[in-house]
Amino acid sequence: MFKNSLLLSFLLFVFVSCEKDQEPINYSNSYGNGTYILSTNGLNFIKKNTNNIKSQIFSTVNGASISNPKKIEIYGSKLYIVGEDFYSTNINTLQLLGQVDGFSDASGCAIASQNRAFVTDKAESLVKVVDLNDFRIISEIETGDGTSPGFIINKLDKAFVLNGGNSSTYDSTLVTITYKDDLIPLADFSGNLVVGKNPRSALSTGNIKVLCSGVYDENDPSNNIESSFYNIYPTDLLINFSQNLTSIYNADNLVETSSGNNFYFTANGGIYRTNSMMTNTNLVIPINSDVLNISTEKYAVNDSTDAYSNILYMNDINNVGKIYKYNINLSLMVDTLSVSGRVLDIKFKN
Repeated sequence: MFKNSLLLSFLLFVFVSCEKDQEPINYSNSYGNGTYILSTNGLNFIKKNTNNIKSQIFSTVNGASISNPKKIEIYGSKLYIVGEDFYSTNINTLQLLGQVDGFSDASGCAIASQNRAFVTDKAESLVKVVDLNDFRIISEIETGDGTSPGFIINKLDKAFVLNGGNSSTYDSTLVTITYKDDLIPLADFSGNLVVGKNPRSALSTGNIKVLCSGVYDENDPSNNIESSFYNIYPTDLLINFSQNLTSIYNADNLVETSSGNNFYFTANGGIYRTNSMMTNTNLVIPINSDVLNISTEKYAVNDSTDAYSNILYMNDINNVGKIYKYNINLSLMVDTLSVSGRVLDIKFKN
């Protein structure tokens, strides 16, 4: 009996000892610099200086899909995805580093000092602060009852949050959250400012530049309110100047040329161009779009000469999955891209 037990123990030891340790997953540096396109069917990628689209890169790398994708944000060596949850990935490998739940309707994010993410939650009218070291929500900041915060952008020591309203109500406020004081991490509500109806997008080059969509009601045009633009000093929240956009409604997705001389944005009717003072606004591309971004790319002038131009990337609401590239120097469409699903966001890593 003793011999049998001894033999059984020896065999068990040999069996366990012979089991191979689970090998770690090796993630290849297949991504990094290039164009990232988020659609309802996942994340797509075009490597810089190529034309090949890699589809479903998040699910390919991580073996799981993005639940209810909405926006992407690139910061340093990380790519963040806002969906039903908040996802952090390594931009070179797309390896999932962390995933945070606890949102009712996450809509936008900005990365702050001390390795934190500020994520807007429309449904709860909150900005939720995520610790990117251990991937958990560590605090919440109220933006006002029913304000539906969406777009968020950082400048100096503050996050600027646009309370953009929703389909049934509008809002007209911008709020600030101070997130640092020297080396001390903060997350304190620090101010608010009344701007135009439904502020939706902003830029932080120089002053804070805010584009307000106004109100656009296809069923009852008497309810319509024109879009507007606000140029705001970031230190004291004083308005430098504002401008109503005559006969323009539903403006969004403000982008700026590399020279800073012109803005482009989406609105009812297509893509519009205007100068930096918003005094000369014209429809330049009659394609209805709700996603717009701008990059600088090289193109061939002739067989021996290359040049650089700002390139607009825009979706086409009426052709699901289509993205058009528009060369600003040439005033021409130069390429069409196709992805699976409705286009939600486009970002660049250079």
